[in-house]
Amino acid sequence: MKIVVVGCGAAGATAAQFARKTDRKAIIILYDKEGYGQYSKCALPYVIAGKDWKEIVEFPPEWFRRNKIDYRREEVYRIDFNGKIIEGEREEEFDKLVIATGSLPSCPFYVEDAYFLRNIEDAIAIRKEITKAESVIIVGAGLIGLEIAEALSSKLKVKVLEYMPYILPNMLDKDSADYILKKLNIDIVLNCKVEKVEGNKVLTSKGEYEADFVIVAVGNKPNSSLYGKEIFVDEACRVEKDIYAAGDCTFVKDFFGRKINVGLGSIAVRQGMVAGINVAGGNEILYPPVFAKVTKIFGIEIASVGLLSHEIDGIEAKFIGKTLPHYMGGEEIFVKIIAEKDGKIVGCQAVGENAGKIIDKITIAIYNKMNVRDVARIENAYAPSVAPVFDAVSIACNALERKIRKVI
Repeated sequence: MKIVVVGCGAAGATAAQFARKTDRKAIIILYDKEGYGQYSKCALPYVIAGKDWKEIVEFPPEWFRRNKIDYRREEVYRIDFNGKIIEGEREEEFDKLVIATGSLPSCPFYVEDAYFLRNIEDAIAIRKEITKAESVIIVGAGLIGLEIAEALSSKLKVKVLEYMPYILPNMLDKDSADYILKKLNIDIVLNCKVEKVEGNKVLTSKGEYEADFVIVAVGNKPNSSLYGKEIFVDEACRVEKDIYAAGDCTFVKDFFGRKINVGLGSIAVRQGMVAGINVAGGNEILYPPVFAKVTKIFGIEIASVGLLSHEIDGIEAKFIGKTLPHYMGGEEIFVKIIAEKDGKIVGCQAVGENAGKIIDKITIAIYNKMNVRDVARIENAYAPSVAPVFDAVSIACNALERKIRKVI
């Protein structure tokens, strides 16, 4: 059997690895037009900040070849799905295929001579620009935009322009975002619609801004050009017979029944594992994603999972307190729980120390369709130097339970 994987990002490289683990005899060909092997795109802001790009490469080309995966630095231009032929620098037949072509920058306005951040080459180019610049404008205050802002803030004067009335709009509600914004010592212009970027000038609804260079980080779109239409995969990461797909190029049905583009590295890796096992004859499934996210910007840990408030006609409660008993000090923690009106938890946002661990706990609660009443009563480990008797999740769930009683 000959398996072809197109794309060597988190999804494609993982698919090739798990295909090899599942079938030790199959011929596996992996196409990578970049030539670096598998590296962490989430680490690109660190390359901008000064980290050697070689450090973020997890599996170089030689690794795949050592594991009997035919790694080819080639771009695929066309796929004949009926004839099962790949067209790159040469034609290659296949029996089964994994499409893992990732995403492309998405931009609703005109851009000329500005930077996007999608690969190592982009990061290297931006880092070179830093050496001759004093200021930068970043368009977009999402995860990537703010991570780039942090990477550059110690080197340049940074201004961030955001269309929405709050930061991290795909991750947080406005109240959570406003809580964070008060803690950020950075120039962010909200409610700012960018109309055009030309070189170092940005024309917006609030006037013209100018810096030495501009980085655009307003989102991505799935790269499904080789398939010719939207790529929707089932729980086995199957598109159609003998064709699988994984990563940012795909759409899935999430835990809440929504059709949604993946766009998240952790899900892409899990899809790659599932697609790789199944394309080689295995039988694996992907749990419907709840899209747990976490980041750390300017020393602040931020995490979320599930639905935002505007996505459901539900009920919510939040807690702002300390991570330790009052006599031990501790760090400030923010937790917001979102539930259906019957109390079933559907979302959470957390800011502060160990926010990611809080979200992991709520992720389990969401998957198990737990009620705030139950989560509020879960025992948690206690010691004055480690945690309070009732943690932030318990307190927020208790508050939400009281709200639900009043509604009922």
